[in-house]
Amino acid sequence: MVSEQDRKAGETGAWFLYSEQSEPFGQVYRSGADSMPRIGERLTGGAKWDEVEVVAFRELASTCAVRRFQVIVRVIRPKS
Repeated sequence: MVSEQDRKAGETGAWFLYSEQSEPFGQVYRSGADSMPRIGERLTGGAKWDEVEVVAFRELASTCAVRRFQVIVRVIRPKS
């Protein structure tokens, strides 16, 4: 029997990032406990931004056991 903690440790999430104005901001993969987005979470080092904050998300249909999310982010620091 697989525990809940072991199951979560093996999860993978694909995040499709969009700005608040619906501009595509790329995709990131997360695993384990970080596979699901959290409001207020910050990401760094994107191609179009140095730092963004998650403001909303919704789960999309999973594919090949990968959870997928549309993630809306607010730019905190634009790419310099």
